[in-house]
Amino acid sequence: MDNAKMPKFIKEDSLIYIIVIVLLITLLAIEGLYFYAVIFGIVLSIISVISINRQLGKAKELKSYLIDYTNNIDNLSVNSFSNFPMPICIINAQGKLFWFNTKFKELIGEEYINIENIKDFNPEFPLKSIDLSKDGTINNLDISKNNKSYNLLYNVLTEDSFWEGKSIVLYWVENTNYKSLRIKYNDERPVSMFIQIDNYEELSEKMDKGEKLAKTAEVEKILNKYSTEMNGFVIRYDTYKFFMMIEYKYLDVLESKKFAMLEDVKALKGSAANDYFFTLSIGVGTMGKSIGQIVESAKGALDVALGRGGDQAVVKKLNSVKYYGGQSKAVEKRNKVKARIISYALRQIIDQSSNVIIMGHRIGDMDSLGASIGLYAIAKSRGKKPYIVLNTVNYALKNMYERMKKEDAQYLDSLISTENAMSLIDQNSLCIVLDTHRGSYTEAPELLSKTEKIVLIDHHRRGEEFISNTVLDYIEPYASSTCELVSEIIQYMEDHIKLTKFEADSLMAGIVVDTNSFSFKTGVRTFEAASFLRRNGADTVDVKELFNEDLDSMKKKTEIIEKSELKYGDVAISYIDEIAENSNVIAAQSADELLTIKDVKLSFVLVRNKDYINISGRSLGNVNVQLIMEYLGGGGHLNMAGAQIQTNDMDEAKQKLYDAIEKYKEESKLK
Repeated sequence: MDNAKMPKFIKEDSLIYIIVIVLLITLLAIEGLYFYAVIFGIVLSIISVISINRQLGKAKELKSYLIDYTNNIDNLSVNSFSNFPMPICIINAQGKLFWFNTKFKELIGEEYINIENIKDFNPEFPLKSIDLSKDGTINNLDISKNNKSYNLLYNVLTEDSFWEGKSIVLYWVENTNYKSLRIKYNDERPVSMFIQIDNYEELSEKMDKGEKLAKTAEVEKILNKYSTEMNGFVIRYDTYKFFMMIEYKYLDVLESKKFAMLEDVKALKGSAANDYFFTLSIGVGTMGKSIGQIVESAKGALDVALGRGGDQAVVKKLNSVKYYGGQSKAVEKRNKVKARIISYALRQIIDQSSNVIIMGHRIGDMDSLGASIGLYAIAKSRGKKPYIVLNTVNYALKNMYERMKKEDAQYLDSLISTENAMSLIDQNSLCIVLDTHRGSYTEAPELLSKTEKIVLIDHHRRGEEFISNTVLDYIEPYASSTCELVSEIIQYMEDHIKLTKFEADSLMAGIVVDTNSFSFKTGVRTFEAASFLRRNGADTVDVKELFNEDLDSMKKKTEIIEKSELKYGDVAISYIDEIAENSNVIAAQSADELLTIKDVKLSFVLVRNKDYINISGRSLGNVNVQLIMEYLGGGGHLNMAGAQIQTNDMDEAKQKLYDAIEKYKEESKLK
């Protein structure tokens, strides 16, 4: 052993003696006592040899001791690792198995004792979840053997002795009991459901008292049957309103059966030639942090169901909303009390505002602009300065805009862009949103985050996206159009509003376009609104002129109809594969025309735009085209809806439409 590298505690402490002897030899030599100097030199040599030998001996003993000690530690570590009471194995990034301990051997069983790769034992092993740059955890890995579940802790070896790449040590921490407890906890979590009969008040007029009580009791009996099967309960807290609670594990059953109670209740026909039936709206709340939160969630879901026209269930979870049913037409409400209340509330809100900014949806149409003009008249009658946000005048609004310039130029000063609207907003400004309830679909979405007071008036079935921070909202999916709702509001204003002929014509045009000239979604109140507008100067001939088209547009519609194809026996589909200013309008009109073909129940026209492909869908009413469009991210009404497909490939858009139609037909069993 090199003495220079020998630890200090091993070195012989004889240096002082050697120094003394050297000095003594030197002194004897100086005095001429050479004989004694030689003797002491020999003694010095002997002492040095003995000292060195002793140091070498100690070093050998220490080395032997360290080797034995290290071997004992290594054996202890290996034995401890091999017999560790947790399954451990070592793999590489490709899953090759290098080593495993006794517990892992018990885990995989004798049949897998000679496996070479971890995926031979578990084909679903998530190798891609392992981050080779750091240590981590793989959560909830289910092992089919013995129905066990594990959390995997892994440690990446930076200096690897198994192969050239990195290796991973896996520690299998069993959490089967925890997972079972969690599943049981989730299965037994409460689900609250608010249920009400949509059309109770309307149908009550057709029933005598005895039949009314009998039918309501039958509805309650159906709900009791379902609640009992789902380990829950149901109570009636009002004449036609119910509250149900069930366990969460049964919610999947309800969803898989598309809330069959909806159809069961509709099967309870009335006695008058079986011409009427009850429908239900169901709001389901679940996955909340408390009972109160679940109940509030159910109330909100019921509002959505009613806002979409009823006859459906809406399931509201923490981060998702699902819809079931919605096959029936929205029931027209003949009671005008709500319109009167909304009118009174709107009047107060306008009076308390500094200015009024009105906007519809982007790519406006006659209904959105006509309703905006109607609200303009209301705000003006209350002494306020109203503004209408309109960034572009598209083809659908061209005729109305031209007439506006000729007859009522005052409106031109009130048409403003988004930038101008943003500059007019103050803390007392009122923003009125018309003909849409989706913030991202409005003409100026930026206004919604800057305005504290928002009023929403719409007739579309409510979707998942919704402007929630409103001071007043009036959503009635039974209505033909937003112009119909606005016309009713005008009638109930305290001070009678005298509409100009242009204002009356604009509101009438909105009703005409959304009903396809009173052909679809037309109820008693639609004609009452039209009568009111007619008394205020609306002229049907002048309104018709707002829809006049040039010869090229007529030819284009004829071309679209000519190249249409019939799918699934009752669906007409066509397309416009070119970008033009009036393509969207022509597509919508062509979809209406396709419904006039014999045996066609559904029609769709796809039209190319700059960054997307737009779809206009129409239905005769026996098929809910809104649900089909919702599969594609769109929405609308039961018989009139649309969607935008984010692609430039027309064939791809067609295929997505086909898939949506097939999905609808499969779910509604219409094949």
